Amino acid sequence: MTNSLERIFDGVIEALQSSVIPAIRDESARSQAYGALDMLRNLKPRVEWALGPLQDDVSQQLALIARIAALTDRVAPAPPPGPADVALPPRPTAAEVEPMRDRLDAYLCEVLRWADDNRSRLPAGRAEEIEAAIRDQQRARLKREVKLTAPPLFGEISRGQ
Repeated sequence: MTNSLERIFDGVIEALQSSVIPAIRDESARSQAYGALDMLRNLKPRVEWALGPLQDDVSQQLALIARIAALTDRVAPAPPPGPADVALPPRPTAAEVEPMRDRLDAYLCEVLRWADDNRSRLPAGRAEEIEAAIRDQQRARLKREVKLTAPPLFGEISRGQ
């Protein structure tokens, strides 16, 4: 499950306040760190996840859930019931879509547990097919995330420059 943007901001702010700034001895660098902390505090209430990737995640999750429903039609024991509130509002915000994505993630985890617990009672290969479908969806999601992520500054971080 992906962290919320608010939790990420809180974590970075806390790390700067409690660990980074107290360890900085150079006054200029310390003032720059306070500037970054101030900027983060002001950005936090004004920023939200990009809506496009969130909607893509939800659309792909809903397609996957439909595929799983087809794979588990008339199978006993039945899989866990899917979430009921999966209709997106006409003009959704990221704050509305993010919890839906998280509920769908939680449901897919329940399906994985169900498939594993009932592997011997399902038709041959069905649990593996469900697992592969979920794995493929997660792999595609991870590739999108990687494309959205800026290259890390490992060299600069390790040298402190």
